[in-house]
Amino acid sequence: MRKLLIIITMFLTFLVGYGKNSEINVRKGAKLPSFELMDFNRTKIKSHKILNNGNPTLLVFVAEWCPYCQHELPEIQRFYEENKDSVNVAVIFISKNTTLSDSKKFIDENGFTFPVYYDLDRSLMNAFKIKSVPYNLKIQNSVIQDIQNGVVTYDKLSELFSSGK
Repeated sequence: MRKLLIIITMFLTFLVGYGKNSEINVRKGAKLPSFELMDFNRTKIKSHKILNNGNPTLLVFVAEWCPYCQHELPEIQRFYEENKDSVNVAVIFISKNTTLSDSKKFIDENGFTFPVYYDLDRSLMNAFKIKSVPYNLKIQNSVIQDIQNGVVTYDKLSELFSSGK
């Protein structure tokens, strides 16, 4: 009986230690592990399908209730419209203080067409250690190239993605 308890304890420790909410090393030059994104239709997609297609990626964490995000998202839309063939854009709405339906309504009311995802269980927010939004990452082949906290403008995005920075 004692051996069984030890085995069960070790198994539970393993599960807790290697759960899905692992932390991501968020710094320039860090390689991102694969993770799942969930779109607004609750369809899941592996991150490598977006991050490893040869184009750089703008990964943005936002919330529809955030005034800074409300200011930034039209800039993201403009950038997306002009660069969608050469830059991947993935906008992740966090679930803190909101719902999926509120985020959907916000997207629809504003006519945004960039790809949107929802962090239903806050696993991405926790893994990326997001403390405030908006939070922007430039990623190339799953490697973080740049991190921008706070509002970014269309001009800043264009500068960031214009060269091999």
